[in-house]
Amino acid sequence: MGRYTTVQAYADNNPSIRAVPYEQATGTASAATPAERGPVQTEKVDNPYGSTAGAGSGEFHVYRHARAREMARWKKINEEEAERTAEEEFRKKVEEEARAEESKTEKRRLKRMRAKEAKRRKKNMKLGGVGFEAGDDGNGKGGEGGEEEEFKYTPTIANPQG
Repeated sequence: MGRYTTVQAYADNNPSIRAVPYEQATGTASAATPAERGPVQTEKVDNPYGSTAGAGSGEFHVYRHARAREMARWKKINEEEAERTAEEEFRKKVEEEARAEESKTEKRRLKRMRAKEAKRRKKNMKLGGVGFEAGDDGNGKGGEGGEEEEFKYTPTIANPQG
């Protein structure tokens, strides 16, 4: 049997080494932002030590510590993923509420402008000699009738022929 060299250990045809393309390892090819990539996809190694039959008394402790490290690593990955999704949901909620508030603000602004314009029209009509209905309370809706026109023309000078 020949000598085992580093060329044999790191050769491309070594079945124990997994080849991962650079784009996949860095995540640049799939999506631009981490939010678009989705959750972290890792490869879990279930039992790297194989069978423990015939192992010495110290192997259990090595296994136990390795398992604890692996569990801590998975816990950290899951916590980071949960934090990222919570942050994304919060950001979306804030944006949606800002859009809704902007819509309400615009609606209120238009309502104020309409009221201001109606008040200005009313003032100009009064200055122009046009009177209002007797039941008008100043809100532009007239008396009790809803289908009536907003203003009723009343001449200031009486018609001498009629």
